Amino acid sequence: FNGFKDMVDAVNGVEICLKEPIDDKDAHLELPAGRQKLNGEQALGYVRARKSLGNGSDTERMERQQQFLGALVNKMQSNGVLLNPTRLYPVLDAATKSLTTDPGLDSLRDLYDLVRGMRDVPTEQVQFLTVPRQPYRNNPNRDELVEPDAGDLFEQLREDKPVAVVPADELEEAERDKEGGQDGKPDDAGSESPTPTPTYSGSSAADDLCKQ
Repeated sequence: FNGFKDMVDAVNGVEICLKEPIDDKDAHLELPAGRQKLNGEQALGYVRARKSLGNGSDTERMERQQQFLGALVNKMQSNGVLLNPTRLYPVLDAATKSLTTDPGLDSLRDLYDLVRGMRDVPTEQVQFLTVPRQPYRNNPNRDELVEPDAGDLFEQLREDKPVAVVPADELEEAERDKEGGQDGKPDDAGSESPTPTPTYSGSSAADDLCKQ
């Protein structure tokens, strides 16, 4: 937990957007709605809070944690942290204290080289998603995987093939259009089109949560 807080403080806080106020005694967190800049202590409470936000589920909290990580990436990209070694090293030092890495990334130097390589990656390409799921039919407090979508996702990842990530509302609209062409009519018989990239619900580090 301390490593996570230190990472947030090392970039001088991370901005989030709250659709409603938070008053969570367990997380020691009280914030108004709208754009908020969180320090390390507040950020830890925000990503750990569950019952006081949304529907109180673990899966919704997981999505909120992904959105926060996206905001952290966006902050590092936008304020020049990745281009400034004196600002980047405190972030990496905090990261090494809170993460277990592969042997090739277990030093500040190795991690520095990896993270510096991200400086030219657009935030739109830093994407987050969860495996397709739905409420478990026998217990609404549990989730089950949606097949064949979940299996298709795992296969794409195993084969290192690309997937597309879009907000949930855009995915729902795309699903409605699946049965026909872009104009709502079936495609011409015999016409060939490239296989589309599988698309899943998720978010990216470029998303502005206040505009969703």
